[in-house]
Amino acid sequence: MAEHRFSAAGLSARMATGLALAALLLAVWHLGGLALFGLVMVVAALAQWEFYCLFLPQAERGIKLLGLALGAGLLSAAWFACPLSLALTAAVLVLAVYSLAGWRHETALTRLARGGVLLGGLVYVPLLLAPALGFSPAEQLLVVVAPALSDVMAYFVGIRFGTHRIWPAVSPKKSVEGAAAGLLAAVAVCCAIGAVAGTASLPAFALLGLELGIMSQLGDFFESSLKRSVNIKDSGKLLPGHGGMLDRIDSLLFASGAYAVTAAFVPFFR
Repeated sequence: MAEHRFSAAGLSARMATGLALAALLLAVWHLGGLALFGLVMVVAALAQWEFYCLFLPQAERGIKLLGLALGAGLLSAAWFACPLSLALTAAVLVLAVYSLAGWRHETALTRLARGGVLLGGLVYVPLLLAPALGFSPAEQLLVVVAPALSDVMAYFVGIRFGTHRIWPAVSPKKSVEGAAAGLLAAVAVCCAIGAVAGTASLPAFALLGLELGIMSQLGDFFESSLKRSVNIKDSGKLLPGHGGMLDRIDSLLFASGAYAVTAAFVPFFR
């Protein structure tokens, strides 16, 4: 039997937060339009801020706000159907000028490192979220629900049956059993949404579910590796039972980006 590592209070907090977030997402998804754009902007800003606090804990607030402003610019470009490549190019130029400003040999490496972290936060959060603003409602539902239910299944199956650790150096609590359950959940979600609203074949949606399940778990591992590299357990304390916003959307970031790339070649929806 798997070792139970989570308290009842922690589990209750996690479930309550998850249900509240699900209700909020459902309401905003139903409203669409500016409500959805506003929610994505807020979520991206919170996650970006946490990322910057991980790697620039001592940096001035203004530096982090510069990164958030550039992230808002990327998302705005996606919302107004402007080429993301141009928005990212502009952001790189701004950060290059920032790294050059006030150049002194004693601080050059520090400013370059800060510019790199700011760029990393842009690429990791708003750039991966941006394609979702152009998805159809069915696609938005898919990239949110598939990683979310995959995470839920992996969590509960891992608690009950998880005995074989999948990658303890990065995330010591995740198990092979939980990962397998998460993959099955992602496949089931994609097949269900595909059967109702999709135009591709069921096997195509099953393969898509496998892809999104794998990418969701890799997104989770990636964020865990970031936190482990700076010896921090959670990216923040905003969401009881979950940690920070980045802890909550790490799987979604990779799933959204992966779906955007795949959907460019395979038409899953009209």
